[in-house]
Amino acid sequence: MAAPAATRRLKLTRPSASPMKARKLRKKSAGGKRPRAAASRKRVMAIRRKMEALRRLVPLCGDDDGAVVGQESGGDRLDELLLHAAGYILRLQMQVRVMQVMVHALNNLPED
Repeated sequence: MAAPAATRRLKLTRPSASPMKARKLRKKSAGGKRPRAAASRKRVMAIRRKMEALRRLVPLCGDDDGAVVGQESGGDRLDELLLHAAGYILRLQMQVRVMQVMVHALNNLPED
C-alpha cells in the first residue's frame, strides 16, 4: 500500500515544472546575449546625441581651423569640447554678473 501513496505524491508535484524551467532558461539565455550589445550601442548613441547637442550650443572659438579635426582621436575632441564648453559657461556667467551690476547701478542713481 505504500507504493500507491508514493505514486500519488509524485503526481501531486507540478508536472509542468521542467517545461517552465526550460522556458525560463530560454528566455534568460536569449535575453542575455543581445541586450548587452544593444544596450551598449544605445548608450553610445545617446552620448553622441548629447555631445552633438552640446557642440551646437557652444559656439566655436576663433582659433579653431577644423583642419586637424580628422587627425585627433575621439577622446581628445571630447576633452576639447568639454573644456571649451566650460570656458563658454564661465564667460556667460561673467557677462550676466556685469549686466546685473549695470542694472543695479542704473536703478540706484543718486538723486540730485
